[in-house]
Amino acid sequence: MTFRMVERKIGWHKDFDSSHFLVLPYESKCLRIHGHTYNVDVEIWGELNENGMIFDFNHLSKLIKLLDHRILVSESWVVKRGGDVVIIEKNGKRLELPVDEAVILDKPNVTAEYIAEWFAERIAEKAGDNVKRIKVRIWEDPRSYAEVTLER
Repeated sequence: MTFRMVERKIGWHKDFDSSHFLVLPYESKCLRIHGHTYNVDVEIWGELNENGMIFDFNHLSKLIKLLDHRILVSESWVVKRGGDVVIIEKNGKRLELPVDEAVILDKPNVTAEYIAEWFAERIAEKAGDNVKRIKVRIWEDPRSYAEVTLER
């Protein structure tokens, strides 16, 4: 029996700790600042590039380092950026943080769904023409995840 190559895919899994809060039109404990040990699963399909890789795992590790032990906030909540400080106002909160302790997402909220989307978009920015599909799953806890898939 002869086998033929039908697809190539890499997978990657890592955890990171971040805090956030949500903006919701109803009462919820998630309106308060809280943290998670997130888990991220990445799958990337494509062909091998000139280096024999679909995608370099080091790019994924760098993304985790951006998020780990930081507070994730929406860009629309930022009222001032100056020097080494960022000021966030939302849900009756006013946070003045060192800029290197906040990750400002270009999303309207900081849900698991938007975190997964942000992560996939950052992968896409580094992806070569050989990459055909990107899937990111963000686990907020052992029972709950959000997933996004990007395709060319």
